[in-house]
Amino acid sequence: MSRNNPISRRTAMKLTGAAAATALVAGCSDDDTDEENGGENGGENGGEDIDVEAWEGVDTIELNGALGGWEGVAPDMIAGEENPTIVLFEDQEYDFTWYNADSGTHNIEIWDEDEEVVEDYQTDQVNDDEQTLEGVVASEDMAYYRCYPHDQMQAPIQVEPPLDDDENGEEDEEANGEEDDNGNGDEDDE
Repeated sequence: MSRNNPISRRTAMKLTGAAAATALVAGCSDDDTDEENGGENGGENGGEDIDVEAWEGVDTIELNGALGGWEGVAPDMIAGEENPTIVLFEDQEYDFTWYNADSGTHNIEIWDEDEEVVEDYQTDQVNDDEQTLEGVVASEDMAYYRCYPHDQMQAPIQVEPPLDDDENGEEDEEANGEEDDNGNGDEDDE
């Protein structure tokens, strides 16, 4: 029995396997690109725009740490998100707590754009159950939170202008003071 087809079954299988592998790699590359673009834009968590107002009043960030990346635990808007963007308000104080999800050795550091630690905001590398970086005062220098030994455990920090609570408080006091003066004046007139 002679073959009329110059391509053997073995060669056809190799070509099919190579094509499938190429398609798989191309699909993985597209996913990575989408995640990187979201991170570069600093405005997406899970493909949705960040609601900055939802972050008002937040002072504790909780994350699971594992070799695959950070996973948001709290506040609710980052729960379950991989390497979520964290929104901080300048001059506000925060605590970052991370839970060890894989028993590996990790830490958390706050970096600037030059990949330098900001204000010594970093913890020791440990394989403990949890660790907290306390008293982090948000500043415009902050760009990322990261586990130093694991570059896949890095995500953006979006720093917003300070909240105007103090200005509103002063205005309220002035308004209350005027009411008190008017109230006292009325009492004196009686």
